[in-house]
Amino acid sequence: MNLKHKIFGGVAWNAIGLVIDNGLHLIVKLILARLLVPEVFGIIGFATVFIGMIQVFGDLGMTAALIQRKDKNLNPIDYDTAYWAGLGWAFFLAAVLSFIIGPIAASFYNEEMLLTIIPVLSISLVSRNLIAVHIVNITRQLDFKKIVLPRNLSRIFASAVAITMALTGFGVWSLVFQSVVSDILLIFIYSYVSPWRPTMRFSRDSFKNIFSFGVYTTGTNIFNYLTGNIDYLLIGKILGAHSLGIYSLGYNVTYVVRGQIMNVINSVFFPVYSKLQDDLETTKRYYFRVIKYNCIIIYPLMIGIILLAEPLVIYGLGTKWIEAIIPMQLMAAAGLIHLLTSSNTVLLRGMGKPKLELIFSIIKTLGVNVPLIVLGVYFYGIIGAAAGLLAAKTIIFFINNIILRKVVGIKFSEILGNAGTLFLLTICTAVSVLVVKDYFILGGIFVVYLVLHFKISFQDIKQILIVYKERKGNGVIIESD
Repeated sequence: MNLKHKIFGGVAWNAIGLVIDNGLHLIVKLILARLLVPEVFGIIGFATVFIGMIQVFGDLGMTAALIQRKDKNLNPIDYDTAYWAGLGWAFFLAAVLSFIIGPIAASFYNEEMLLTIIPVLSISLVSRNLIAVHIVNITRQLDFKKIVLPRNLSRIFASAVAITMALTGFGVWSLVFQSVVSDILLIFIYSYVSPWRPTMRFSRDSFKNIFSFGVYTTGTNIFNYLTGNIDYLLIGKILGAHSLGIYSLGYNVTYVVRGQIMNVINSVFFPVYSKLQDDLETTKRYYFRVIKYNCIIIYPLMIGIILLAEPLVIYGLGTKWIEAIIPMQLMAAAGLIHLLTSSNTVLLRGMGKPKLELIFSIIKTLGVNVPLIVLGVYFYGIIGAAAGLLAAKTIIFFINNIILRKVVGIKFSEILGNAGTLFLLTICTAVSVLVVKDYFILGGIFVVYLVLHFKISFQDIKQILIVYKERKGNGVIIESD
């Protein structure tokens, strides 16, 4: 099977997983939102902020290093070294979370429940490191079926546990065990489906080589984490659990759903960029496809949120969540802009430029995201945080263009040439929410948008279907582009 077939198969299986995973995620979140109060989600938000500070150090970037490495430079002992180093590191981080970070978080937010919640959630840190190298082995083969099915199975089971616990009065623990149960179940499933097995070997030279790449990736993750969680940290501290719970709902419905869809495509193209890192022109063509496919899939979802957030929240979740409407709309608008250059960090990492990726992350975090979100929260609360996020994504969009032009030779005009029509249509449609307030008219505008969106995207969708038929019919297809 050639690269095009593997890419298509990877995207197809990830798409299947996406529909189940994100559909389930959204439905379960909405069900739990009906059953639980905003403060419960706020307490989990408290824990998430501090756990995330440790999780960014997760596997020290070693799994990314294994995926990025060329086949000729990868030895079996590299897998064993990464496995044992990652597992030992995970136990250390879990101890730090339980005995140091937990008390700090409880004191910072004045919430004693975090003393128990954080140690329980730290189990997931060890669980994920137990399966990390298994996932690397599967990812390098672009066999995403073996990643998607186990993940969906575990999420379905964990969601059933969470809803049952919420119905029987467990409150915040229903959200805690939703995460832990899913990760524990994945240990057994991935150990079964992955052919790789660890052996008792460890190489200092191998660790040094892997870590030299992974340290930059870890640095990038640290600053990306700060970018993505400064709003949670400030809202929770300044405004409390209720406001953070409201904000986190909007974040989950917009950013998490969008991020998961992007990860579906990016997770396929990271190993692809690694394989093509010496072929710049082919890499650029695939990068443009990533942008276009992300826009085709995600733009309708974000526009639906912008236009119809108010009736969806009021009639779907109840008036206790009404404060989430404007932040949700602003975060969806931020997603529209972010998508145009959203995969640049994956491209830089896949091309073996983790140091540049780190430098870029520092600039956008300390120079853009943090200042704007801090000002937004301080002056306007959760609405200000969402507005700051929108402003930050707009500025970072232009910074991205400068980086891409200098490193890969990708021009701003080329990006617009691949997704500009969809972007302009989407922006014009989004603006209508400022002047139209009638739910039925907004619903009609959304339907018109979907028709025009499909018409513009038809040729790309058609091409995907053609490749699918050829892939099934012939088994092999000549790479023609």
